[in-house]
Amino acid sequence: MRFLITPLIALALAMPLRGDEFIDDAAIKADFETRLTALFERGGLPTGSTTAKQLSNAPLTTTIPLPPVPLKPAAAPLPEDTTGFPQVHDQARAATLVLGHLYLCGKCEKHHGNLAGGVLLSADGLALTNYHVLDFREAIVFGAMTSTGEVFAIEEVLAASKSDDVALVRLRAASGLPHQSIQTGIQTGEEVFVISHPDGHFYSLTRGYVSRRYLTAKGRVPRLQITADFAKGSSGAGIFNRRGELAGLVTSTSSIYYNESEGKKENLQMVVKSGVPAESITKLFQAPATAP
Repeated sequence: MRFLITPLIALALAMPLRGDEFIDDAAIKADFETRLTALFERGGLPTGSTTAKQLSNAPLTTTIPLPPVPLKPAAAPLPEDTTGFPQVHDQARAATLVLGHLYLCGKCEKHHGNLAGGVLLSADGLALTNYHVLDFREAIVFGAMTSTGEVFAIEEVLAASKSDDVALVRLRAASGLPHQSIQTGIQTGEEVFVISHPDGHFYSLTRGYVSRRYLTAKGRVPRLQITADFAKGSSGAGIFNRRGELAGLVTSTSSIYYNESEGKKENLQMVVKSGVPAESITKLFQAPATAP
């Protein structure tokens, strides 16, 4: 079944999110599904099973150097108020992707989107997401949509770590895209913010702090625990520091209940929000590039 895009619809699809305009969640999801379907039906894209196979066979390290961190004045203070935050937020949102895959529900012929998040690292389409976001062999095709409404297929998985739950991909035919740099070493108590898509509530902003840096009980994998909120659908979204640099990726939640009776957990007390630290991300790259 083919989908025809009229000039009027094409114009609407290309319109970017601007400033504080109201976000149309249903339109964003529909745009992702329609535009990625159109790309897929033209032919020549990697299938979902191909991308999933690339993921499982991906090396732990790519030969691509880590994109350089722009030089900043050493004495430049971090703002203690929120007057400069809208600009920082806009820059981080511009680098935030809606990333996921198309699938068939078995009840109709329409391609549906299973959507999560991602972050752009370079103008030519290097992007990050969680390993588990790409781990769907039944997917038809994987793709990503920018905040300006451009949709790209995922060309290849360049490097991935299942234990760290992180994957580096390249978007096909991408150029001139906004992106953010990675900043390692964020500490407990530092302020962070998350831009994610919880349950299809696209580009939701939450703020909080690094609650702690810890190792998982299984595998002793480094993680960030943060107080900035997120939920299902947020996987792969960015955790940013106050400058808007990428400090980590959203990965999972864990609910703490007070008691359990007859196998049923009761009295929810806390939801622990965990992320992949930047240190686990930089391991995907062969060596850091020097700033110009």
